[in-house]
Amino acid sequence: MTKIAFIFSFFIVFLTFLCQISLSMDPITATFIGLFLSIGYAGWNYANCINNECCDKTWINYDLAGLKGDLRDNLFGQHLVESVVLKAVKAHMNRKDPKKALVMAFHGDTGSGKNHVSKIITRNMFKESSNSKFSHLYIGTNDFPYSDDVKRYKDKLKKEIEEKTKLCERSLFIFDEIDKIPPGVLDVLTPYLDYHESVRGVDYRKNIFIFLSNAGAINITRVALDFWADGKTREDITLKDLEHLVNKGAFNEKGGLQHSDIVTKELIDVYVPFLPLEKKHIKECIISELKRQNLRGDVNMIANQLEYFPAEMELFSVYGCKKVAAKIDIYAS
Repeated sequence: MTKIAFIFSFFIVFLTFLCQISLSMDPITATFIGLFLSIGYAGWNYANCINNECCDKTWINYDLAGLKGDLRDNLFGQHLVESVVLKAVKAHMNRKDPKKALVMAFHGDTGSGKNHVSKIITRNMFKESSNSKFSHLYIGTNDFPYSDDVKRYKDKLKKEIEEKTKLCERSLFIFDEIDKIPPGVLDVLTPYLDYHESVRGVDYRKNIFIFLSNAGAINITRVALDFWADGKTREDITLKDLEHLVNKGAFNEKGGLQHSDIVTKELIDVYVPFLPLEKKHIKECIISELKRQNLRGDVNMIANQLEYFPAEMELFSVYGCKKVAAKIDIYAS
């Protein structure tokens, strides 16, 4: 038993003893003992939360300035993501009593930055970053691998969402590979995402839910190609150009959101489209990774080792920044 645990156990026993004594005392004495117990508990809670993660402002810091700078400096080629995510998270965090949980759906091809942005949000939300006990990651192929186990997955997910929100009302839930989750599983989340002040006495409106999916990537890429063919820059692409296409893809393409209540009830606050990365953005990823590892390498040469499409012009990266680190391991020094 750790020293903290021993002190805590002793404190609980002592408080129980005082409570029993107070029951046989006169009202004034009992009131003083009650006050002492309240002060003692507050003091213990404060001391405990100095070294152990608690659901308070010390550990949940909501560094909005840090989030803005992190997105600006460490996200490449995603002007829509940078703008939309910052505004959505800022608005939600600044509300003491939001009307509902913030629900964001990140859609785009492999390596476009969906996981990367989720990590940026996490590290600017919790002092312990992704190690926080209030940050929860579900991966489609790992947590929901079998299509015939929908009921079991729903029961398990319902139980965990409720338990984790009771532990902290400012929790973050990230669902990766939702296009690999059996249809119907995510419908169990519906009451926790809706405009309810409480569900069985628990308020879920301060939570944040993020869904990551490849669904809609084909439509996003087509729009990006059309803009390029028309001589427009990718920065000319607006959320309006893509959001309805991503919404349609999420609802109709096979996966966790296919024909889901979450979509039909319009509980997703914002669909965030991740554009396919161009070769110049891959070079930025390479430079960033070289700096992170304190390595030297020929950026152009490393970039040329990766695949691009359409083949005749090598405009977009096939895997985004996903394979950059592996190529640096081979070609950098």
